[in-house]
Amino acid sequence: MKIAYLCEFSAGIDGVWNRIYNIAKHLSKKHDVYVLSSDIEKGSEKKAKAFEVLDGIKIFRFPTYFRFGENALFWNYKQRIQKIKPDIIHAHVFRHPHSTTACKIAKEIGARCFLTTHAPFVESELRSSSLNIAVNIYDRFLSKNILNSYDKVIAITKWEIPFLSKLGCKKENISYIPNGMPEEFLEKTIKHSGKNQKTILFLGRIAPIKNVELLIEVFKNLLDKGLKVKLKLVGQVEREYCNFLLSLTKKLKLTKKEVEFTGPIYELKKKVKVLQDSDIFVLPSKREASPQALIEAMALGKVVISSSTLGAKEFIKDKINGFLFSNKKDLENKLEYALANFTKFTALRKSARKTVMQLSWKRLAEQELRLYTKS
Repeated sequence: MKIAYLCEFSAGIDGVWNRIYNIAKHLSKKHDVYVLSSDIEKGSEKKAKAFEVLDGIKIFRFPTYFRFGENALFWNYKQRIQKIKPDIIHAHVFRHPHSTTACKIAKEIGARCFLTTHAPFVESELRSSSLNIAVNIYDRFLSKNILNSYDKVIAITKWEIPFLSKLGCKKENISYIPNGMPEEFLEKTIKHSGKNQKTILFLGRIAPIKNVELLIEVFKNLLDKGLKVKLKLVGQVEREYCNFLLSLTKKLKLTKKEVEFTGPIYELKKKVKVLQDSDIFVLPSKREASPQALIEAMALGKVVISSSTLGAKEFIKDKINGFLFSNKKDLENKLEYALANFTKFTALRKSARKTVMQLSWKRLAEQELRLYTKS
């Protein structure tokens, strides 16, 4: 079987690309798998290679000829996909240019067509006014027909299914396959550093939507109260946001030993190790659909604390397998409580791992393949 994935980015740190790569890597062992994307590296904005083979996945990248906002990219993939002639075209992210045209092209070449939505139902206040206008026009005039043109629409969260139904997507066309993690996370035993000075970790793309400044400000308050903690920020930092965060740490008189920016981690073993060496994982995002770093931290039995986003609430039951916070003071209180009671969280850690035990990428790839092969 030939499977072609369409996505905005196939280089850099990006949640959509992470999902595609991990599922495609498993499927490429028995099938011909292709990825078609823009040639922009997410985060750095550098140009990625026009073609490469990665773990058996053949990746074609194309120049962007128009861009609307950060992620709505226009690039021409039609000629290449006509040459590939895939059996399956699988577009990722609803409402984007490539996913809007995917069904029409699939019909022309006799391919089946699928969409993974990635829950783009953000709060309107997190979008620009121009983007809100574009979304409203798209949903009013295009969404229903486009959603029902796919053979299946795959929701990565349960909370987004009512949104899809409201847009007119037929219930029988919707399947649920969440985000996951490599199996290596489930092969490790639950442990913590055992050190008196506890490490608070943020892991992921460091961008304004992640609200890392809130975590830094709360961390400063913990230090001022005499708590023995350090903060580690791991991930690719967007340039302007990096300058803002460095300015904030300077203003708060935080040293490099107290707040450590380590940059991105690409190797799986190193990623597992940095999580294992931490004590508390914090995700302070303004929005999360289905947070992969949170799933990975829970798989390793970390004490997890997250903002009360729709994505986090799908996994965390407050005080049962982690903690949810609603504002800055609440985060500070939850962190203080977690630090004071750290040795008492054996049951909470086990519950965190149990929550995500079924979410290996291998298992999720098999679920996706079953959708492709259904008549």
